[in-house]
Amino acid sequence: MPSYRLELEIGDLRPGKTPDQVMEAAQSSLGHHVDSTDIALVAGTPRIRLRFTVPASSAVEENTAARLAAHDAREAVEHVASTGRSHLLRRRRGAWLALG
Repeated sequence: MPSYRLELEIGDLRPGKTPDQVMEAAQSSLGHHVDSTDIALVAGTPRIRLRFTVPASSAVEENTAARLAAHDAREAVEHVASTGRSHLLRRRRGAWLALG
């Protein structure tokens, strides 16, 4: 199963929302199996990380599925908190490579 990692910068919470709802929104909206989640502070900015897999097919179809999942996750998080930059990476031969 191809493995991907979404990294998404998180800004201010929307009124009435809690920090736990950020990861819940991202995770529930991916639509794929989530292997792991993490929250990190990168250069003073909170960033969530979700590692997930998509069904094996062709590289183009896999990457498309991962991009759509990342888009859906970002939209779901936007209802909970503002977002900043995002990065989508694919695991290949032991390294994380950015999708262009």
